[in-house]
Amino acid sequence: MPPTDLPAVVERFLRYVRIDTEADRDSDTTPSTEKQKELSSLLARELGELGLSDAAMDDHGYVYASLPAMPEGSTAPALALVAHVDTSPDAPGGPVEPRIHADYDGSVIALEDGVTLDPARSPELLDHLGHDLITSDGTTLLGSDDKAGVAIIMQAVADLLAEPQRPRPLLKVCFTVDEEIGRGVDELDLEKLGVEVAYTIDGGGVGTFSYETFNAAEAVIRVQGVGVHPGYAKDVMANATTIVAEILAALPAGEAPETTAHREGYFCPHLVEGDVTQAEARILLRDFTADGLDRRKQLVEQLAAAAALKHPRARIQVEIEDNYRNMREYIETKDDRAISFAFSAAEELGIELREELVRGGTDGSRLSEMGLPTPNVFTGGHDFHSCFEWNTVQNLEAALAYVKALVEYWGRHGGEEA
Repeated sequence: MPPTDLPAVVERFLRYVRIDTEADRDSDTTPSTEKQKELSSLLARELGELGLSDAAMDDHGYVYASLPAMPEGSTAPALALVAHVDTSPDAPGGPVEPRIHADYDGSVIALEDGVTLDPARSPELLDHLGHDLITSDGTTLLGSDDKAGVAIIMQAVADLLAEPQRPRPLLKVCFTVDEEIGRGVDELDLEKLGVEVAYTIDGGGVGTFSYETFNAAEAVIRVQGVGVHPGYAKDVMANATTIVAEILAALPAGEAPETTAHREGYFCPHLVEGDVTQAEARILLRDFTADGLDRRKQLVEQLAAAAALKHPRARIQVEIEDNYRNMREYIETKDDRAISFAFSAAEELGIELREELVRGGTDGSRLSEMGLPTPNVFTGGHDFHSCFEWNTVQNLEAALAYVKALVEYWGRHGGEEA
C-alpha cells in the first residue's frame, strides 16, 4: 500500500505530473504547446499565494518570481533556481496517473501495457531498496523530468519563507518552457531574471551534479531525387530514399548513441522521411570537445559530397545548425563558485556530491554560454523520456534538502570575495 502521509514536496509533485505539458518539435510557437501554460499559470498563482508579490507568467509561458534576501542588506549575489515545465515528446505525455510502490524490495514491478521496472534493465533500482517508488501507470512517462525540479523549487520557496532564520541571497525563481525541444531559453529575459549565478534543478540520481555537457549540433540532409516508373528507371531514376540510406549507413557504427558512453560523442539519425523524389534525414551531432564536433560536421558534409558524386542526377543539400555548447568553460571562467559552493554545501549537509557528465544539454548550457553560469542539480529521477521513468519519495526529500542547503550556503558565503 502507498504511504498515506506524504511529504509536501511529493504531494506537489503528484499534482504537477498530472498536468500534460508535452512539448511539440514541429510547432513554431513559444511555448510549442499551449497546455504548458496550464502548469505555468498554476505555479505563478501558487507563488503569489506563498507571498511572492511579483510572481507572474509572461506571454511565452515563462514564470518569474523573487524571494527577498535574508537578512536584509545581504551582499551575496542574486541567485536563481530554474526548472522547466514541459515534458519530452519521446513518450506519451498524458494523462499521467502516478503510482507509489511502497517499501521497494528489489522485485520486478509490472505496470500497464507490458511495461516493467526490472533491476536487470535499471540496476539503480537496487540502490533504492526500502524506498517508496513513484512511477506512472506504464502508459505514459512520469514527468519527473522536470516536474521533480518544479516541485522541489516550489517547496523550497515555501520552506524558506517559513524558516526566516536561514540566511539566503536574493532568490529568483524561473520556470521555463520547451526545454525538451532545445528552446528552453529562446525567449527568456535575462535582464528581468537579474541574477549572477543560477542552478537548473533538472538532474538525475541523488548526489549527481553536472557542469559539463555535450557540444551539440543538428545536421539536416535533403535529397532531391528523380522519379520515374521503376520498370523504366535504368540510368534515369535517382532514388532519394536510397541515397539518404547510403549516407546514413556510412556513418561510423561505433559512434552511435547505443554504442558510446562517458566522454564518447556520437551521430544519431533521429528523423528520416521521404520518397523517391524527396527525402530528408536529421542527424544529431554530439561531442564534448569543440574539435570533435567540428570533425563530425565535416564527416557529414564529406559523406554528402561523396553521395553527390555517385548520384549526379540528384541534388543534395546539407545544413548544420549549432544547438548548444559545453558549459564547463563558461562556468569556470565567469564564476567558479557556482561549482565550489555546490560541493561545499553538500559536504556541510553530509552528502557526497559527484560530478556527472550530461550526455545531452540543459537550459544551463545556453544560459552559461549567454553569461549566466548555471550548473545542474539532481532531482532523484531515473529513466527519463520513457514509460519506465521513476523517482522515489526519499529522493525528492533528499533533493529538496540539498537545494535549501545550497541556497543557505550562498547566503552565508556569497558576499565573500570571489
